[in-house]
Amino acid sequence: MQTFIQNWKQLPFKNHIYLSFGLSLFVTLLILALKNYLPPEIPLFYGKSTGPEQLTSKFGLMIAPGVAILITTINTILSFLVNDIFIKKTLVISSVFISLLSSITVIKIIMLVGFF
Repeated sequence: MQTFIQNWKQLPFKNHIYLSFGLSLFVTLLILALKNYLPPEIPLFYGKSTGPEQLTSKFGLMIAPGVAILITTINTILSFLVNDIFIKKTLVISSVFISLLSSITVIKIIMLVGFF
């Protein structure tokens, strides 16, 4: 436990890690709050061919913030294991970038298909 605290103190941009987790959790809570205003099937997988392959359920929107939380967790663990400060900063900043893009994607989809 002591080494975790020491490693956490040496981690650069700790506020960015909090921002990344907070943004993903906010989007998850937003999906749960707006679930009554969303249709039963939502287009999420735009890389697939047009049709039912693109659709997912309301709760399928939680894939994006879930993956962002997973990547942030993995990047944080990797930054504990790496000694180079540049790589640590790069991992933290990439986590914020991924959470931001994930949030923008989900919010745009909600605004596109939501019944407000």
